[in-house]
Amino acid sequence: MKNTILFGLCIVLISCGRSSEEQQLSEKVDSLKNEIVELKQANDTLSDHLIKKAHVARNYPEYFDSIAQPEKFVLDRLQEAPGLIPKEAVLGGTMRFTTVYFINDELIVAEYEDGHVMGKSIFRYRSNIKGNLEFKPIAQIQD
Repeated sequence: MKNTILFGLCIVLISCGRSSEEQQLSEKVDSLKNEIVELKQANDTLSDHLIKKAHVARNYPEYFDSIAQPEKFVLDRLQEAPGLIPKEAVLGGTMRFTTVYFINDELIVAEYEDGHVMGKSIFRYRSNIKGNLEFKPIAQIQD
């Protein structure tokens, strides 16, 4: 009789604890929360750095060696892709890219505006096989 009661108590105690799957999920959630905090801190640091324009680089990738004005070249290519601008124009304006700053040989900051609304975004850029520049939006900089 004692053994049966003891066995029953052990089963109840074991079933009250977290399952290993629940424990793993809880650890994963905690890990993801920590990662979010770290990413927010990195984003804030990068945004602050970019807003102060401490990001201007002059180390252009090799494929800009034969181009006299790399910023103008990139700006002209961006003008051909107005769909990259994440904001909508207002009051009948037209959004257009106005300025480009190189962060490094993969990233740029592009400013855009329509005369009323302004913004900045970070883009990853690369030259494709045909020699054309391709842009991928990375983040919008909040002022």
